[in-house]
Amino acid sequence: MTRRLIFQVSSPLGYCVSLTRDRWREIIRYKHPALAGHERLLRICVESPKLIRQSAKDPNVHLYYTPSGRVHLCVVVAPERKEDRFVVTAYFTKNIKKGAELWTS
Repeated sequence: MTRRLIFQVSSPLGYCVSLTRDRWREIIRYKHPALAGHERLLRICVESPKLIRQSAKDPNVHLYYTPSGRVHLCVVVAPERKEDRFVVTAYFTKNIKKGAELWTS
């Protein structure tokens, strides 16, 4: 079975990040409907974030941030395979979470 991708892009940290249609539907239907129509912004956030932090709860999870108006878009990615990661969720937030800084532009 082939996964239907919305995007698969390279991260500044050197791995690929993908977002599938099924994951995107789950995010905008059940978790964060405010993101509907913002697929392009998620892609840009992963390709060219202003900041990437390691989650304080799980060091394998990375949080990508980019400004969006008065808030930040946060895209949460987690390992899928050794060299690949996937978008777990994404949301708009006023606060940047604590965690080790992995990359900044």
